[in-house]
Amino acid sequence: MYMYGQMKEVSLLIDAVSQLDEPFLLVIVGEFNSGKSTVINALLGEKYLKDGVVPTTNEITFLRYSELEFSEQQRCERHPDGQLICYLPASILKEMIIVDTPGTNVILQRQQRLTEEFVPRADLLLFVISADRPLTESEVAFLRYTQQWKKKVMFVLNKSDIFRNPNELEEAVAFVKENTQKLLNTEHVILYPVSARSALEAKLSASYKTQKESEKLSITEPLWRTSSFDELEKFLYSFLDGSTSTGIERMKLKLETPIGIAEQLLCACQKIVSEKCQHAKQDLMAVNEVVDSVKEYAVKMESSGISWKRQTLSLIDSAQARIIKVIESTLQLSNLDRVALYAFKEKAAPMAATSSVQNDIIGPALSDAQKLLREYMTWLQSTNAREGKLYMESFEKRWPSLVDQQKLVQLHTRDFLAGNYEQSVKVIENFSAAAASKLFEQEIREIFLGTFGGLGAAGLSASLLTSVLPTTIEDLLALGLCSAGGFVAISNFPARRQRAIVKVKRTADALALEMEEAMQKDLFEATRNLENFVKLIGKPYQDSAQSRLDELLKMQENLKDVEKKLETLQIEIQNLHISQ
Repeated sequence: MYMYGQMKEVSLLIDAVSQLDEPFLLVIVGEFNSGKSTVINALLGEKYLKDGVVPTTNEITFLRYSELEFSEQQRCERHPDGQLICYLPASILKEMIIVDTPGTNVILQRQQRLTEEFVPRADLLLFVISADRPLTESEVAFLRYTQQWKKKVMFVLNKSDIFRNPNELEEAVAFVKENTQKLLNTEHVILYPVSARSALEAKLSASYKTQKESEKLSITEPLWRTSSFDELEKFLYSFLDGSTSTGIERMKLKLETPIGIAEQLLCACQKIVSEKCQHAKQDLMAVNEVVDSVKEYAVKMESSGISWKRQTLSLIDSAQARIIKVIESTLQLSNLDRVALYAFKEKAAPMAATSSVQNDIIGPALSDAQKLLREYMTWLQSTNAREGKLYMESFEKRWPSLVDQQKLVQLHTRDFLAGNYEQSVKVIENFSAAAASKLFEQEIREIFLGTFGGLGAAGLSASLLTSVLPTTIEDLLALGLCSAGGFVAISNFPARRQRAIVKVKRTADALALEMEEAMQKDLFEATRNLENFVKLIGKPYQDSAQSRLDELLKMQENLKDVEKKLETLQIEIQNLHISQ
């Protein structure tokens, strides 16, 4: 819609500029049956146009001067754009083109054409008002429209001979002037109360006399003069004399016509550019917000990642608790007789506890952790892919002009969303159940050897016997029989067992920390990849919006320069004056 209006105004501007060297363009407007055609005929001095009580003018008619053959009264031709041009030998048309228009209250299509095409091009509007219905609703609406073009309007109160006395005429003139002053926002309104029919009849009555006599009659005919039509003609003819102040006004109006259209065009362009500039700013802001919103995705992933970490750490904690139970059940004094056989034999078969730790605890725990971390890796990949697709669709749907370019970008961005997040999986793969079980077994051996290695088998049996005797006076005798070393070994046994438990916890905590850090690295890499992906696919949109905004801002500056130049031209036109 804006573009259509802009092109229409450009066309009007071109027409107005091309008509600068043409005669003054006087456009006659008014409602049908207001007497427009009669006014024109009275100005021409002949009954060239039809008039009547029904609409007679249903098209734009240009009346231009032409020297015609004696037998030819007028010649009309149809232009391709639908305008009718009639060539007449009326002297007033030598320096003035009169445009007859359809009534402003009849055919809507014609009215629209009138307002859109001919009001802007007019140098002067002659508004014909019928004295029997002054200032109707359609006339008021039309006058308001003319204000956007800042057109000079002069009024003719036609059929003024219907008033019975001068007082009624003065009241009607005062009413029209008061209301038109408000509508046009001016203190000075030019209005001529006339009877165009009487003026035309007076001119036609003199048509059989010589030209000289006719001119004499045009001054002295009472019926004509009393209708003020001669004053209207004098005013119009004064426009044709460049040596008078009115003639200078005509030249100013002629020059101001293209300036006025240019100002309207400029105003429309400034409005369009301003709106487009605002849209470009909003688009750029929206694109940047979409790109920046990936940070919210990172926060959301961080929150979801906590659940995965808890599940993984829970597996480690569970395995740790089970190993501690094995230690506690294995390193009991009641088991010393069975463990002693293993502790003092260098090539003994693996302990049952060791096999249990490897096959029943660490092995299954690692398998479960590996499966869980594979699911974690798949979750990172699928979530990234889904989120990346949503970002891509968001860009393409909101700014479809860059869809083709975006498809080219896609070829280089797939790797961003298909990363292998295997840091945490590698931690599990590098943790050996066999090695951990072997360390467990060595720790058990060291505890027994460290506790009872210096006693030998006999000392171990004595110490075991002492530990189970009742605490009585006989106990003291039995303890005396036993070696002092056996008693000390038994008393240190719980502390060594606790140190073994601490080692298991330390190992589990180290594994948990390494696992948590590896999972965090995988998560960070996934969110960073998506962030880089969104930046990459968003860059063409950011560049496009920024470029468009820069162009529009530059265009705004250019339009400001044009506005200043038009203001300068307007001042120069207003400063035109009569040369002495």
